[in-house]
Amino acid sequence: MRLRSAAAAAVEILAAVGAATGAVALLNKMAPVAGLSTVYLLAVLLIAIRRGLIAALAASVLSVLLLNYFFFEPLHQLTIANSENVAALVVFAIVAVVVGRLAAAERDRAAEAESRARVAAAREREATVLAEVASSLLADAGAPRGEGLGPALAAALDRSGARLALSSAPTPREGESAVKLPTREGSVWLYTREFGLERLAEPLARLVDVALERRRMSEQAERAEEVRRAEVAKTAVLHAISHDLRSPLTAIATASAALGTGGLSEDDRADLVAVIDAEAARLGRLVDDLLDLSRIEAGAADPNPDWCDLRDVVAGAAEHVRREVGELSLELDLPEDLPLVRVDSVQAERVFSNLIENAVKFSPPGEPVRVSGGVGGGHVTVRVSDRGQGIPAADRMHVFEPFFRGRDGRKGSGLGLAIVRGFVEANGGRIRVQSRPGEGTSFAVSFPLVEQPLQAQ
Repeated sequence: MRLRSAAAAAVEILAAVGAATGAVALLNKMAPVAGLSTVYLLAVLLIAIRRGLIAALAASVLSVLLLNYFFFEPLHQLTIANSENVAALVVFAIVAVVVGRLAAAERDRAAEAESRARVAAAREREATVLAEVASSLLADAGAPRGEGLGPALAAALDRSGARLALSSAPTPREGESAVKLPTREGSVWLYTREFGLERLAEPLARLVDVALERRRMSEQAERAEEVRRAEVAKTAVLHAISHDLRSPLTAIATASAALGTGGLSEDDRADLVAVIDAEAARLGRLVDDLLDLSRIEAGAADPNPDWCDLRDVVAGAAEHVRREVGELSLELDLPEDLPLVRVDSVQAERVFSNLIENAVKFSPPGEPVRVSGGVGGGHVTVRVSDRGQGIPAADRMHVFEPFFRGRDGRKGSGLGLAIVRGFVEANGGRIRVQSRPGEGTSFAVSFPLVEQPLQAQ
C-alpha cells in the first residue's frame, strides 16, 4: 500500500513539474525566466496540498534542477554562468521550500480537523444509537424471549446497520461481523455491517443487562400473579361447589325424597317435579358457566368468526332471556344500517343474553332494559342499560372478575360478566362499564369495524 502511494505521488510530481516546465517554455520569450519561476511554485503548492511536505520538497528540488537545466545559461547543463541567476535560483529554492512547508502544514491541519470531525460525528452517532437502543429496550421490556430482543430494539439497530440476537453461538449473515456482548446473563451477539459499531459492545451489554433483568423480574411478577389468581379461582370454585352446586342438589334431593313418599296430591307432585326441573336447569347452567370460564381462562375460547348482524344476535339473546325469565320488558334502539361485524355469533349471543339477563335482574319492576347501538371510533358498539341502583365505585373494577358478587351479596354465581368479558375479548372486542349510584348501569360492547366484502353487504 505504501509503495503504491509513493508511486502515485511520484507520478503526480512528474506531471505537475512537467506541466510547469512546458508552461515556462511557452512563456520564456515573453517574460524573463526569473519571473516565470513562479509557475513552478504553483506546481510545488499543488503537490504540497495533495501529497504533503516530503512530496513538496521533492517537487521543489526537481523544479530547481529543471529550471537550471532548461532555462539558465549555459543551457542543458547543471551549471550557472550568471551570478544573478544563481541568486534567483537560490531565492526560488528557498521560496519553494517555504511555500511547500506552509501548504503541507495547512493540509495537515485540515486533515486533522476533518479527522476530528469524523470522530465527533462517530461519537454523536454512537450516542444516538445508544439513546435509541435504551428507549427501545424499555419499549420491548415485555417482549417474549427468543432469537431477538424485541421489535422496537430490532428497528432501532436496523437503522444503524446492526442487530442483536440471543444465541449460544454466533450466526452472522453474509457481510456481517459478530461481536459477543459482555453481558452478565445470557449469550448476546452484536452483528454489524458497519465499521466502528463494535465500540458499542460494552455500553450495549450494560443496557441489555438492565433489560434482561427487568424482563426477568416482570416474568417473576407475572408468575406470582398467575399463582395468586389460581389460588383465588381455586377458592372460588370450592365455594361454588360447596354452595352454588350444593343448593340445587339439596333442593333436587329433597323434592325427590318427597316424591317417594305416599299421600301426595297431584298439585303437590307437580310442584315437586317443577322444583326438580328448575333446580336441574339451574345446575346445568352453573356447570356450563364453569366449563365456559375454564376454557376462557385457559385461552381456549376458540371463536369461529363470521359476518353477522348484531341486531339479529341481540334479538336471539333477548328471546333466550325471555324463555328463562318469562315476561321481558326490552327497549330496542339499534339502527337499521348497523354494519356487520366479524365475530362468533354463538359467543356473541351468549354475551348479550348474559348482559340482558343481568340488566333484568337489577332493573326496578316495570322499568325496561334498553339496548342501543351505533358506530364510532372504528368500532360497532352495542350498549345494554338498566335503571337500577348502579354499581358502587369500589366494585366497578371487580365486576368482570370470576365469582365476584359485590358487597350487597347480589344473587347469581358471579360468572356471567366474567364470561362476557372473556368472549368479547376472544372475538377482538372490548367491554366497558358505566354506572352512577341511583341512575343505573350501562355495559358497552364494541367490536372492530371491518371493511365488508361485497357479498357480505
